[in-house]
Amino acid sequence: MLLHNQPLRPTQLTTPCVLRRAAGDQLTLQLRPLPLGFHRRLRERNIVPPAPPLRVARDSNGRPIKDTQGHAVTLSDPHRPEYLAQLEAYHHRVAILSLAEALSDDPEIRFETLCPNDAANTTASDQWLAYADALAEELETAGFTAGDLIRLCQEICRLSNLFDDHIQTQAANFSSATPPDTD
Repeated sequence: MLLHNQPLRPTQLTTPCVLRRAAGDQLTLQLRPLPLGFHRRLRERNIVPPAPPLRVARDSNGRPIKDTQGHAVTLSDPHRPEYLAQLEAYHHRVAILSLAEALSDDPEIRFETLCPNDAANTTASDQWLAYADALAEELETAGFTAGDLIRLCQEICRLSNLFDDHIQTQAANFSSATPPDTD
């Protein structure tokens, strides 16, 4: 890509992010923005949000409602506990994988958990999910808190120019008990 007839070279922008610990200590991490293809790579690895379960729509007498072709009408049921647990796990994994990507240029940080590309040269979704879960366990063992993860993700979003009205709206629903209604 050219800018003013000169090749546009990627810059390796990193910025320090300081986490304060309860004992008064500070942990300084070097974060970099997420690359343009980060979310595409998540989708390619089948790390996608779960679909809400469906339920059969029923009339006031409890009978299934049918469409003009005689098929039962279904409605999404986004309040089922199993779905909410899956949705929470998805958001947690995306946050963890975002953090791992953003920390990849920090020379002081090295995860013990090996990335599936490094460990097995594969993109199987179950291995990426296991990787995200192992990273989460590693971070928790190291003393990271949910607040730390939220703070780091906010900084990553700021660095990656992801803060807009949509992101802020979704962030408000990040820890809510139920997803926002779309109907």
